[in-house]
Amino acid sequence: MAITTPASHGATTDPYRVFFPLGILMGIAGVSIWPLFHWGVTSGYSGQSHAFIQTNCFLYAFIVGFLWTAVPRFTGAKAPGRAVQYFLAAILVAELMAFELYYFTAGHVLFVIAHVTFVAVVINCFVQRQHPPPETFVFVGLGLMAGLAASVINAASALTWISPAWQLLGKRLLTEGMVLLLVLGVGGFLGPRLLGFAQLPNFQNLEKLSDRKAVSWALKWPRGFNAVCGLLLVASVVVEYGWNYTFVVWLRAVVTTAVALVNVQPWRLPSTRTTLAWCVWVAHWLLIASLWLIAVFENNHIDFLHVMFMGAFTLLILAVGTRVVLSHGGYTLAEERRSWPLRIGLTATLIAISARLSAIIASTPHSYFSHLAWAAIVWIAGIGLWGIYLFRRIWIHHRGTERGT
Repeated sequence: MAITTPASHGATTDPYRVFFPLGILMGIAGVSIWPLFHWGVTSGYSGQSHAFIQTNCFLYAFIVGFLWTAVPRFTGAKAPGRAVQYFLAAILVAELMAFELYYFTAGHVLFVIAHVTFVAVVINCFVQRQHPPPETFVFVGLGLMAGLAASVINAASALTWISPAWQLLGKRLLTEGMVLLLVLGVGGFLGPRLLGFAQLPNFQNLEKLSDRKAVSWALKWPRGFNAVCGLLLVASVVVEYGWNYTFVVWLRAVVTTAVALVNVQPWRLPSTRTTLAWCVWVAHWLLIASLWLIAVFENNHIDFLHVMFMGAFTLLILAVGTRVVLSHGGYTLAEERRSWPLRIGLTATLIAISARLSAIIASTPHSYFSHLAWAAIVWIAGIGLWGIYLFRRIWIHHRGTERGT
């Protein structure tokens, strides 16, 4: 599949320009607690703070940046303006500060505000849609609802309105619920296209809702398959963490594997042999592997959850973030072929995962936190160097547009 130079179809008000750089900074802030604690800069740490910063701030900023940029184009609706973008960005910054300072009640309440704002814009796009959304975006809808439930549970628990026993369910509805579902929705659509197995849609020639005719069962079944799998994934999280039936972790592994195999086809090597395509391919195998490792090694659930977060999700952020910035900025996609920022990010991610997993065999607390610290340092180096590349691409386009060049 040839790589071509896309026509610029972005604007200086595209949401990714705000939320991608913000997400990089938040991710670095979230993992910095480990080297700071290990080398004595801080006297303590909070794993809970780290977890919520990474999900509710770092990952969430990229989720917002991508979906608020992509959904309006997929649906033919109006994109959110700068005012609402800056409002949500300010809420995320305040949320980051709250979690960093261990003000968890404030952090969870702020996330409710952030998520309601985010979902309201997406729903508005869906209501005003001129085109049907991609078939895999049923996962996006379910993921947003799982996130809404999680935000309410976490805030209500922090405010002592409900029992603390709900806390784990709220936390996992974010990680193995909302984020996983959103990744399956976005990855299921973009994955085969970034791997070269399908073409991206032409937004000028998308099918109008008013022009739709009767659709055959052969075309309807993928949407039904995705809907059933999405509901099973939500149910598995609720049953496992709400009723403590841990056997459903196997169901989650089976369903996620089936969804990835059907929608992305990772058993095939990428048709487009670019660094970006290899990032997507490796990411989906790490996603599948992480869920099976979690199922098999029940006592190391948190450790292998990092294969999903540090590995699969980070690599998808690198790949999708690069494609969005290049395509919306009017840059040539030839930059994806042998992208050194992406290669550095891919290599650093794999080394960081290895360092994090090696903490399992640590014999002392000092050794354990040493593994965490070095894993964090390598991860920060990888995403930081990629981030510098991304900042330059976003800033150069913005500066050139403002000058009329």
